[in-house]
Amino acid sequence: MTARSKTCIAGFTLLELLVAVAVFAILSAMAYGGLRNVIDNSQQTEASMKRLQQVQLAMLKISRDFNQLSLRSIRDEYGNRNTYLMTGEGGDIFVEFTRGGRRNPAEMLRSHLQRVAYKLEENKLSRLHWPQLDRTQEMQPYENVLLEEVENASVRFLDNNNEWHNEWPPLDAAGLTGGETGALSAIEFTLELQDWGELVRLFAVNS
Repeated sequence: MTARSKTCIAGFTLLELLVAVAVFAILSAMAYGGLRNVIDNSQQTEASMKRLQQVQLAMLKISRDFNQLSLRSIRDEYGNRNTYLMTGEGGDIFVEFTRGGRRNPAEMLRSHLQRVAYKLEENKLSRLHWPQLDRTQEMQPYENVLLEEVENASVRFLDNNNEWHNEWPPLDAAGLTGGETGALSAIEFTLELQDWGELVRLFAVNS
């Protein structure tokens, strides 16, 4: 009697395939979740770094302006004399002043002084500056948004008697002019950001 050769074919059963697919799906979900977390953390870090750079740049510009405060008064577009530093001029402007140190790389025939202002509108902190100190009615300021997501912005002023004022010139200093407001000792600038909370800077004034 001749023995018949038999060929055995090995393979996966349906149950084994289902188990393998289930394991692969679980591992894929875990791997995707880990990758998603890495991507989210990277995006959050990038956004935080970008926000940090924006805040640092805004505070640097603010510091440069207030550290170079000048006692030069100006004439507004109506010919009225405005002090070198004033608050609450409308249009959401909460402080306006004259500063020195205006850059002039092209060595043009112009003053090194500049009139600047800060305003808060729709949670955006903007810096304004005028091309000339004494204005005409046609002269409009240049405006640049420094920082967004700003909840509040304010300034207050310390005089030589160590008294704080929310306005300058103080309301009780009638007749005070740009050349006479030498009582100012320091300026406190406060920003309240929606994500960072309150930031406070104090600038000494050499009067």
